[in-house]
Amino acid sequence: MTMMRSALILCAVVVLAGCAVGPDYERPSIDLPKSAFDSTLLSQKQQKSLAYWWTRYKDPTLNKLIDEALDSNLDIALQAQRVRQARAELGYQNAQLYPSVQGQAQAMRERVGSAVPSSGGSSASSSSAGSSGSSGAGGSSAASGGGSGARRFNTFSVAGTLNYELDFWGALRRADEQARGQLLSSAYSQDSIRLQTVADVVTNYMSLRSYQRQIRVAKETIKTRVQQYHLDQKRYQYGAIDKLTLLQTQSALQSARAELPPLEQQESKIRTALAILTGKTPRQIMANTKLPKGDFSDLTLPRDLPVVLPSTLVNRRPDIRAAEASLIAANANVGVAKARFFPTFNLSAMIGTQAFNIDNLFEPYTKVEQAGGSITAPILDFGRINAQYRSAKAQKAEAEIQYRQTVRQAFQDVRNALDEVKYSRERFQEVQKQVESYRQTLKLANLRYQVGRTNYFDVLDAQRNLYSSQLNLAQAIAARFTATADLYKALGGGWTDDSDSLTPAMQEVANDYAPVKNAKDGAHAATTNAPAPGNNP
Repeated sequence: MTMMRSALILCAVVVLAGCAVGPDYERPSIDLPKSAFDSTLLSQKQQKSLAYWWTRYKDPTLNKLIDEALDSNLDIALQAQRVRQARAELGYQNAQLYPSVQGQAQAMRERVGSAVPSSGGSSASSSSAGSSGSSGAGGSSAASGGGSGARRFNTFSVAGTLNYELDFWGALRRADEQARGQLLSSAYSQDSIRLQTVADVVTNYMSLRSYQRQIRVAKETIKTRVQQYHLDQKRYQYGAIDKLTLLQTQSALQSARAELPPLEQQESKIRTALAILTGKTPRQIMANTKLPKGDFSDLTLPRDLPVVLPSTLVNRRPDIRAAEASLIAANANVGVAKARFFPTFNLSAMIGTQAFNIDNLFEPYTKVEQAGGSITAPILDFGRINAQYRSAKAQKAEAEIQYRQTVRQAFQDVRNALDEVKYSRERFQEVQKQVESYRQTLKLANLRYQVGRTNYFDVLDAQRNLYSSQLNLAQAIAARFTATADLYKALGGGWTDDSDSLTPAMQEVANDYAPVKNAKDGAHAATTNAPAPGNNP
């Protein structure tokens, strides 16, 4: 035991003296705008409530659909398995930092000497277990028959072994850091998929409500034009109108009927999309499950939007955090590749007992102890290690570019979403006025037609304009709700810093890579995780 304690102490000394080669992570500097986004400041209580931002629409059916999607969506489930895989990989890499201790028990039957000795020569030896045994005291038996030089032995042993790779250059610590980054990337990617799924459900649901409204408008228009056609048929029979006017009425009816099937087809597609998003099985998808009827008048459009600082957006959006975690992993991998240029140190120790008789295994005189070490260094590999190092540096550069692209895309999304909120509101107001104007126009055209002041073409034109504007109004209302959903998505969803995918233990891993406080625009950050002392050269 004294030898094993000495080996462990030596390991600790070497690790303390070692350093981790390769660059420490620093967040790339990004030219961020200094002003906050133009929106309304929310209280802290309101910010917490926005973690479930879709509930602000106050639609129980939408809330139920989103709950089903978060529970059953296959994209989320697939990413959850990737998170579990990354957690397992982190566990493996973390275990590599520590010695491996194994126990073994062995029993062997050996034969030494030859049953048929050769003339004038020494006897040959063979072993039934493939390893040489010691001849000595303890339970030997002479072979029966043949030559007198053959002897057989039983050998028994019980031992504990220790193997440890000294992380002198920090390769194992960098590999552990890489696994941590990959775990964070997987977890934040799951958050991003959740956010995308929720936004897709909201968008498709609003489109569904829009098509339902358009279908109602189309059916009401068809009903009105059927009544008008029947009325004009009687008027034609009595000579009040000519054949051309009757045909115009019939054409208007057929035109309205022709526009209904495409609307119903689109509604069916939206239902199928919602079924996929909410994790329905193929049988449930083909069953075409009906959703409760609803109207935009039942929904509440959120009015106040939070102030989000640009640096806060970088720290919050899950896709940005996932891209940065991938950069952290790639940066650590450079250290792993660089460490391959240097020698590796391994220690081994064994303590146990060995005897020729199982009854004597734990006697004091059967105790066996061994300790040793080895150094392996690259001499000639024809550029393999250098190629791996250059590849790791290129992967880091690629990850940094991907991070910058993700940040730029995020600000583009925010800019577009803010514009969408603004212009969709303006469009809705104008279309609403347009509907009212065409409704008054149709009313006046009907009065003028009934008294013979105008022809029926003006009535048909007013009907077509009103019908078209009503469909546009349904689309404009849906666009307003979709715009708010896009803004919530662009700003990262709920206004909390917690991740849905990180357990408390995984959150500690994330905290190891928290940006340095008070850094300008959050432009610089460094890792503080140090699984073992002496992380910095």
